[in-house]
Amino acid sequence: MGLIALVAMLFFSSSLFASDAADYVFSGGKVYTLDAKQPWAEAVAVRDGKIIYVGNAEGAKPFIGDKTEVIDTTGDVVMPGFISTHDHLIGSGWTSKGVHLFDGKSKADYIAMVKKYAEENPDLERIVGIGWSTGTYGGRPTAKDLDEAVPDRPAIILDFTAHDAWLNSKAMEIAGVTKDSPDDQPGVIYWVRDEDGTPTGTGVEGQWMEAYVAIGAWDADKILNETIDTLHPLAAKNGTTTYLNPGIVTPNMKDTNGKMQDDLKTAMALLQEREKAGTLKMRTFVLPFVKNPKADTGQLMEFMSEMKKQYNGDKLFVRHVKIHPEANWNVELSPMLEPYESGKKGTYGIPPEKIKEIMVAGAKSGLDTVIHTDSTGTSHAGIDAILAARKVDPDNRSALHHATWLTPEDQKRVIDNKIPVNSTPNFTNDWSDTDKDALRVMGKKRTMAYFGRYPEFARAGVPVSLSADVPSTPSSMQAPLFVIEGAVTMKDPANPDAKPFPPSVKPMTIEQALRAMTMDAAWQLRMEDKIGSLEVGKYADIVVLDGNPLEVAPDKIADIGVEMTMMDGKFTYKKGSND
Repeated sequence: MGLIALVAMLFFSSSLFASDAADYVFSGGKVYTLDAKQPWAEAVAVRDGKIIYVGNAEGAKPFIGDKTEVIDTTGDVVMPGFISTHDHLIGSGWTSKGVHLFDGKSKADYIAMVKKYAEENPDLERIVGIGWSTGTYGGRPTAKDLDEAVPDRPAIILDFTAHDAWLNSKAMEIAGVTKDSPDDQPGVIYWVRDEDGTPTGTGVEGQWMEAYVAIGAWDADKILNETIDTLHPLAAKNGTTTYLNPGIVTPNMKDTNGKMQDDLKTAMALLQEREKAGTLKMRTFVLPFVKNPKADTGQLMEFMSEMKKQYNGDKLFVRHVKIHPEANWNVELSPMLEPYESGKKGTYGIPPEKIKEIMVAGAKSGLDTVIHTDSTGTSHAGIDAILAARKVDPDNRSALHHATWLTPEDQKRVIDNKIPVNSTPNFTNDWSDTDKDALRVMGKKRTMAYFGRYPEFARAGVPVSLSADVPSTPSSMQAPLFVIEGAVTMKDPANPDAKPFPPSVKPMTIEQALRAMTMDAAWQLRMEDKIGSLEVGKYADIVVLDGNPLEVAPDKIADIGVEMTMMDGKFTYKKGSND
């Protein structure tokens, strides 16, 4: 009996050892954990999709078994996977198709670039593209100008934010755009017209979307699949392991209670297929758009409650609402509490009382809301609504997204109430002449005091997250390290001649910026107990970098490469591999 007992003991001991073994051990380099209790370590062990050890290299050795893959990270830095809380990586691929005008320096450049693209693609039935700005063009683009480049086929070119579009005469003809065509929402969503009321070729804030469908450029299943299969691997390659998709950008997004919901269901079904197949690259939060002031709030909440029950697991989530209440500030359409330099004040696409109604209803339904806040008016209304939502649910984590312009009084309210903020650094620096636009429409004094204040919020302890907002920036700018460099330099990382803007704002520290794309982002998503730092028990969402962002010069951060990305204990990207 003694021999049998000894054999049994040895068997169970070896089984126990095998069960303790990790699937992966990262060791040899530095580990920046983002865990305040243990900021730095030497090794991380992973088993069954979770972190089972963080500490020194010696302490990781007991977790190395016969089947453990030991990953030598000598010279590398291991970090929590990056989290983006504002990137449209589902459906938005269609906006980046065709000719890119981001590098154009004048109207003549734009026309020449479109013409060259059209001549090089004679078999295309239609010409699409993205990237113009009113500042560079010198006003609103016209069909007459675009006809010079494309006279024989329909053409629709989106502006650099993907909010407005430039149509040629053929596209307007096919879509039936005439003097009698109504504006969806005068002053917010409309056709630019001449003195006689005839549309001249620019559709503002999505007015053009039906025309895009009419020229045959939209195919929901095809384009949603293409976008997921293109942008998800790209984001994973950039080190992203979780992201929030704040509204599926499709030509149906204005139809809040109808086709927008259909597109959301289609997208979630496609994502769920990938989750079941084990090919989903990132934890994905998907939101519905509210851009229609007449949206039925009750019906929307019923729909959202349904979707939240269905998608509230570990990788797919529908538990937020997005309000988009304005047009662009740089063309003086977004509502300001004080007039623009021209005397205009802008217009609310969704009035403050409706914003509050939606956000409070969301809080009652257990939903957080993100609100697009590009102006002092929408920022003020957003803060009012968030404070009202907190009366219903004190833990409501509704957030201001962009927070581009805020008065000093509202900056204080953000800080005093620790209202979460998401920012895209390239939206408030000198990228795409944004600095010139800000000074032109609001003047120097207000620009220096109101514009791009997100670093100040981070310094005051406000949960700030960062993101690229693809497709309003090109997908090439999605990389979290690119975004982080923008935050710590206040410059466009893609422009070697860029200067910090606004000079009145002190940049974020690298520690603050890294936290903004890890722990603070996780908190905004109610995932701080599961992701955002490397701690035992959290999901194994990990990125390995070939350089240390805390040691390189601030303007070299975007040059750091991603060696590998892991989500849920599985590699979603390895440098030099197709996996």
